[in-house]
Amino acid sequence: MMGLRRRHRAPTPSRAAAPPPRPAQAPRAAPPRSARGAASSPPDAAASARALARALRERGQIRVYGVADARVSVVSTPQATVWCGGGMLWWRDALGRRVQILAAEIETAVGLLLEQAQAQAAPA
Repeated sequence: MMGLRRRHRAPTPSRAAAPPPRPAQAPRAAPPRSARGAASSPPDAAASARALARALRERGQIRVYGVADARVSVVSTPQATVWCGGGMLWWRDALGRRVQILAAEIETAVGLLLEQAQAQAAPA
């Protein structure tokens, strides 16, 4: 008695050949150095949030609340909720537009937030 033979399929291109090797990547350039020689990195989100809250209180803003974490932090006032992270501060203005500024520019952010607070408090 003859046994059944298994039919062999011709190899398909996807089965026959292994994927081509990836080309070697060039090494990445080192990050730029600041004038002091240390690598520049964005400020810690918690430090940015604390600095922003302190500056707002010093300029007379009351009811400033917040939560600080090294990755993402938040500072909340009656007029805006400011998110801090990745070296940036961002919030929505009175018209719902996103305002984004570098975390190193705390005084500029405080000025914009206080202007927004005055505009919202003024009668229309």
